[in-house]
Amino acid sequence: MHTIRRRDFLQRVTAAGALTFVPVAAARQVTEKAADMNESTAQAGMTTFRGASAGGTSVERFTRGIEVLKKIGGEGYDIPVNRLAQVAPDLARFTVEFAYGDVLSRPGLDLRLRQIATVASLMGQGSVQPQLKYHMTGFFNAGGEPAELVELLFVSIAILGFPASINAVPIVREIFQARKLAFEPIPPVSDDGTARYQRGLRTLDDLTDNAAKYVQALSSTSPELARWSVEFVYGETLVREGLEAKVRQLAIISMLATAGNRSEQLRFHIEGGLRAGLSQTEITEGLMQLAVYAGFPSALNAFAVANSVFSGHEQKPAASSAAGAAAPASEDRATRRDRGLATLAKTSAHAGEAVVKSFNDLAPDIGRAIVEHSYGDIFSRPGLDAKTRELAACSALAAVGSKAMETPLRVHMKAALAAGATEAQIVETLLNLLPYRGYPAVEESMRVAGEVFADHKRQGGMR
Repeated sequence: MHTIRRRDFLQRVTAAGALTFVPVAAARQVTEKAADMNESTAQAGMTTFRGASAGGTSVERFTRGIEVLKKIGGEGYDIPVNRLAQVAPDLARFTVEFAYGDVLSRPGLDLRLRQIATVASLMGQGSVQPQLKYHMTGFFNAGGEPAELVELLFVSIAILGFPASINAVPIVREIFQARKLAFEPIPPVSDDGTARYQRGLRTLDDLTDNAAKYVQALSSTSPELARWSVEFVYGETLVREGLEAKVRQLAIISMLATAGNRSEQLRFHIEGGLRAGLSQTEITEGLMQLAVYAGFPSALNAFAVANSVFSGHEQKPAASSAAGAAAPASEDRATRRDRGLATLAKTSAHAGEAVVKSFNDLAPDIGRAIVEHSYGDIFSRPGLDAKTRELAACSALAAVGSKAMETPLRVHMKAALAAGATEAQIVETLLNLLPYRGYPAVEESMRVAGEVFADHKRQGGMR
């Protein structure tokens, strides 16, 4: 029904692009004449940059971009760009020409891997659900497999936190249903969990030539953080089957670069990506794509880290394997699960089993990890009383302030009330964020608090 209308718009944008870029082409000729008279290194460098670009006229770039957009977007490939054109036609044109015509059309990284990097970045942003759904769908259009997309949920648990993963679960479900995918959930782990630490050390040995140094650096301040990093991140989450090692590393690199301020971890995983089989070109293309989806500052900062890795990268003999050393046995799953369910029951009205089962259609291990790791390992610790811990969780979630954090914020506000916090204490916790996070973020979290308080009152909660 909208085909003719869309084609008319695309023709208008193409024509507009051809006209708009005529003055730019003329200006470029003037610039190039000036460059001929200036033999500076900077001008020579800029000439090199122009030579390395995809190039082409505006019409050529637009046409090239539309072809990539068709491969990603499928039947309704142009719906988002047409909606955008109703408000900002030039931005719609830039989207096609630059994002798809200049960047995503480049060689060096196949379209499936580009979609992995895009989905990973969008998950890291937390508030771009429409774009996340579009590019998760585009991942399938580019040849991706359902199990790979589900495994990205586990990668995000380790790198971005549980809320980012949980927020993406309904989107994945919706896409599977729309595409009538008969997905068979990945069976939950069946081991007793006591070998997690040893397994984590082996995973670290694959990523770095000095796993022991990595563990020691964390242990100097928090032995618990070091142990959980080995056991949970590398011994349970990033060791799973379903994603090729190099693909997992590309996703991690994209998530870390999008999050920002993760230079040491980004360096670690770029080095790990090279060891896993990613080429410098593939990493470069993945980071270049961040300019489109996370902005130029994120891309530029990530390239500063990548450049230092590339310039110092060489094949080195591996250091002594940390996995070969005596490793402590990890606590068994049953003990952690029982402790986690007991902790969860104190604040969530015996909802533990419901949490465990709510992910069974896609990934049963997500529910298990929430209970065993979040509640069994962390929230059960005696260093903070339950009320203080829940208020701290509310503060952290409100400070992040993304859409992905909204549901967990509700959960932990309710848990704070159940643990004995008053509404006034929750409000004070949020107000305390004003100097650090700004008024809009606090206003949004206060809106959530108001809804939680009203619901608590309807249910007869005590103040």
